[in-house]
Amino acid sequence: MKLKDAMEKYFRTRQFSSLSRSSQLNYEYALASVCRMSVMGKTLGNVNIKKLNAAMCLEIYDTVELGTSTSNANHIARVFSVLMNFLISIDEIPNNPMARVKKRSSEPRSVVWTHDQVMSFLDSAFSNFEWRNIGLIVLMCYEWGQRPIDIRNLTWESVDLEQSKVTITQSKRGATVELPIPDNLLEMLTEQKKDWDFQEYVVPHHRTQDSAYRPLTVSQMTSLLGEVKATVGLPDDLRVGDLRKTAIVQMIESGVDHLAIQSVSGHKSVSSLNPYNKFSLKTAQSALERRQRQ
Repeated sequence: MKLKDAMEKYFRTRQFSSLSRSSQLNYEYALASVCRMSVMGKTLGNVNIKKLNAAMCLEIYDTVELGTSTSNANHIARVFSVLMNFLISIDEIPNNPMARVKKRSSEPRSVVWTHDQVMSFLDSAFSNFEWRNIGLIVLMCYEWGQRPIDIRNLTWESVDLEQSKVTITQSKRGATVELPIPDNLLEMLTEQKKDWDFQEYVVPHHRTQDSAYRPLTVSQMTSLLGEVKATVGLPDDLRVGDLRKTAIVQMIESGVDHLAIQSVSGHKSVSSLNPYNKFSLKTAQSALERRQRQ
């Protein structure tokens, strides 16, 4: 049984129907996002439930945490465990692989990169071929305001260099955004395609054990990020996942209309952008100055 089929089977149970409608929607959203994820080169929804293991679950957890937050990773892990425990109850699997993943305590993050920090990172990353892929991931996350999970899984099929645009279907919300490719990134992607267009991923990792090309894993990204940060002397707490927040905050500070920001971020409502407003000192200063002028 594939994971997506197991999910649908759970949704038809009395156990699921006894939940409140808001909880049902929450579970549906969380499990659908897991099924859309690509882990170890496989779309999870198509993976046989008997082949799910702790390593895959750790990758799920790390990917969600990197792309969103620790609290969301813990929530996804809890909902996924509900599904796993249901499968145990009907003798489909012997144990819950997510139970073996150590969860981390959740603390709200308010970290954003400065423009100078991004530029320093990129200057160093693009000076070393071994760091070029992490440099490209950072540049794309920053330029497009997208989550690392969607950038590291990006394929050449989604990139139109002639039209200078990229089409990204976001793994978290399922929203599809069409974004322009700025000149600096277009030049980099053109060079990247010359080197790597024989396989499907824009920023691939060559897996030596089977010579397959797969997206960089979360641990590989974290390791490469740490190497470049150490070389440049950047703060240790900067993460790739913070670049989406950085881009959105910068758009808010620049006075970009919230509806226009939604077309980039993929948020379904303007209110969804409210959490980003609290990181904007310039917006607060502008509001106070306007009040004083009245």
